[in-house]
Amino acid sequence: MGNENGALDRRFENQLRTSTRERRVQSLALTRASSLRACGALMLALVLASLGCSSGSAPAPVTTQPGQIALNLTGVSASGAVYRLRQAFFIANGPDSTIFLDTEESPNLTQLTAAASPGFYTLFLQGGWFLERVDNGVKTPLAAELLSPNPQSFLVVQNALTNVPLRFAVGGEELTGSFGITLEVEERQGPPATLCQSTSECASGQTCCVSGFLGTCLALGPGEPCPLPDLTVSAATAASSVSITSEVFGPGSCALEEGCVDGPGERRLLRFSTETGNIGEADVILGDPNGVPGFEFGQCHGHFHFEAYASYELVDTTGAIAAVGHKQAFCLLDSIPLGLPGAPTTPRFHCGFQGIQRGWSDVYGSGLDCQWVDITSVPNGDYLLRISINPDRVLPESNFDNNVAEVPVRIADPPAPDEPCQFPQAGASRDCDWSFAPGFIGLSCTPGELVTIGCGGCSGVGSCSGDPMVRVCEGTEACRLSTTIGLSDDSCSLCPEAQFICPASGQYSTLLAPFSSGSSFTCELGIVNAPLPSADAGAPQP
Repeated sequence: MGNENGALDRRFENQLRTSTRERRVQSLALTRASSLRACGALMLALVLASLGCSSGSAPAPVTTQPGQIALNLTGVSASGAVYRLRQAFFIANGPDSTIFLDTEESPNLTQLTAAASPGFYTLFLQGGWFLERVDNGVKTPLAAELLSPNPQSFLVVQNALTNVPLRFAVGGEELTGSFGITLEVEERQGPPATLCQSTSECASGQTCCVSGFLGTCLALGPGEPCPLPDLTVSAATAASSVSITSEVFGPGSCALEEGCVDGPGERRLLRFSTETGNIGEADVILGDPNGVPGFEFGQCHGHFHFEAYASYELVDTTGAIAAVGHKQAFCLLDSIPLGLPGAPTTPRFHCGFQGIQRGWSDVYGSGLDCQWVDITSVPNGDYLLRISINPDRVLPESNFDNNVAEVPVRIADPPAPDEPCQFPQAGASRDCDWSFAPGFIGLSCTPGELVTIGCGGCSGVGSCSGDPMVRVCEGTEACRLSTTIGLSDDSCSLCPEAQFICPASGQYSTLLAPFSSGSSFTCELGIVNAPLPSADAGAPQP
């Protein structure tokens, strides 16, 4: 295979040197920081346009004609500084496809575009990104904090623009007094090791110690075995991220094609995060998906998969398997350091050259495609969620006894959208802890027209405090995610603003909820370019 420098993509090498941010566990999508230590916040707008054609003056019908996603890569802070988002990889899961956006398709791009079908999307920003400040032609990479939820949900509608903001913080508060500096030095002996697939590729006296799809040429002592990785799976990460959602899949969705759901239409999913740590003595080295065997190209998603990454099973109280999940990895990388003594302190692996270093873990967040078990046909009751890493032992390890984690879960009838959640949940996709907005029940609109409603969002109507969300339902009943006609979490701030097409019935109601169930908030709604509803419209709710 030649040495590592020849195999690595230069773009990703630069990422590893300049990015200091670690990708956190998916619980970032479930919690918000209680305090913000930042001197300024930068907002980059993700603008989505679903484009269609109509004739005459009649309202355009809602269709599934392709629309357009446009990702603006530059933004200006309140101080006037110009920033560009670099080394960012977005995954947008939609009603019938998954869209991938890479900010480094060209180093001079200021906007990315992609075709999109109207409907609900979930956007996830992978780790490894950073902000670049541009000042008189001088580009300075900076560490930053993502303030927006990750993942976050949004709606693409026809003949309209939907703003999905990405908010970042740069800088920090000034510190006074004394502080200590910790110096960490990683000592490496000799020149960089050579990657290999067999000992014939190594120098005389060296052995190819395979620790994945690739290995490392090492000089071993007499009788000394090759060091091996040791993969583990975190039960705590899975348990803290478990949720049950209802989602709709079209007949052409990638999740259906790849066996992640058992059929089209509305499905009930047990979602969770999977964290895989390597506590062994060697890195797991998979390599470049384009250049080594072991990866399979997925035509639907348009990228390579590692099929033997994990297996997910739901086991009942008798030990019988009640449901199975299907999970293939599409990007194994260094997400979070484990604090293992002597382990590297900077990430090495990424989507272009995959693996997991010793002392690091890879995290697949609960919001990603196929990160679930389809429980649509599973009866209510108590179960164990069993997560097995490297179940077929495709990857060499020093210990296979710690590759399974089991998490107790209870499946029960879902609460109504306006009932309390059965366990703490967060995000706009949950179907509990919503309440009717007083005065916004059974409002009238013109079928086919675009309606925008919010409380202090991009258009400035209304006001909010805390971190509220807005969901719009047809008619006068509380709706679930699968039947929502409008949805918003954040819009130019933590205040939401939802856009939707007025349904054929000409009637809608609005639900409100905090981002994290049980949290306090206020949301004084307003309708953009329209009068507020009369005081007796709908029944006020407590």
